[in-house]
Amino acid sequence: MSIVLVRRALEKRLAALTPALPTAWENAAFTPVTGQAWQRATVLRNTPLGLDLAGQMTELRGDFRIGLFYPVGVGTATAEARAELLRAHFGPVQRLTEAGVTVHLTSPVYVGSAVPDDGWLHVPVAVYWRAFTN
Repeated sequence: MSIVLVRRALEKRLAALTPALPTAWENAAFTPVTGQAWQRATVLRNTPLGLDLAGQMTELRGDFRIGLFYPVGVGTATAEARAELLRAHFGPVQRLTEAGVTVHLTSPVYVGSAVPDDGWLHVPVAVYWRAFTN
């Protein structure tokens, strides 16, 4: 259940960013509009860590991937400006809370290099998170 709440907290934070972009959420139908920027949101999980010998405390961790997609030919400046907006919006140190689960954003947001991707310019962004369960 905790990963559901982690996902909800991260997705709510992304949805609160203005100006909004059309978003391809996980396991939801989405068709990009030709010529219009959009983003794809994916919660990636890493191996959980057991924090005590009794197995009562676990650290969930991973990264929230936000792929920015801009039409080819508009240049990288617009996409990179959006990436910087995401970096500030998810900047550390930050805590997001959802139904009693606290998601810690403690590392700088990673912005990758812009690369062509099937007719789009793709800029990957990674928000590193961790949450604790007991």
